[in-house]
Amino acid sequence: MTILLIVRHGESEPQTEGIVDQDRKLVKKGVKQMRRVANVLEELGYEPEQVLVSPLLRAVQSAEIILDEMGLDLKAETTEELLPDKDPAPLVEKLKGQQGTILIVGHEPQLSKLVKVLVSGDVEIKRGGLAVIEIDPVENKSNLELLLTQKVMKLI
Repeated sequence: MTILLIVRHGESEPQTEGIVDQDRKLVKKGVKQMRRVANVLEELGYEPEQVLVSPLLRAVQSAEIILDEMGLDLKAETTEELLPDKDPAPLVEKLKGQQGTILIVGHEPQLSKLVKVLVSGDVEIKRGGLAVIEIDPVENKSNLELLLTQKVMKLI
């Protein structure tokens, strides 16, 4: 069984002239959102064993905050397969045969496309949002177990 913890990065600096997209940082609200994601993951009993993250700064920062807040000493693997405009098919292939709990931190629209390929359902992962997918390689099926926005996470 493989569990994917799919997180969209937290609130970041707006796209403005002079700031390259890949260098946009999380703002204070985004840091708080990622701490909330970490707390929800702990509350629900999820502990990542592997981390895949987009190379863009806001996603890397998001992953680091989640791991730090959870007290986990894991090294995140950056992968271009999580860039916003990438086709999710190569990432799905990479995930085949993986076992355990994998934290994936990236961007829209790529994350929603990833969920669609895995579970054949249309979703939108809001900033700071979390989707949990369970993959059963024996049954060759994937289920969307959870889809949470920051608004809902505040209530947990």
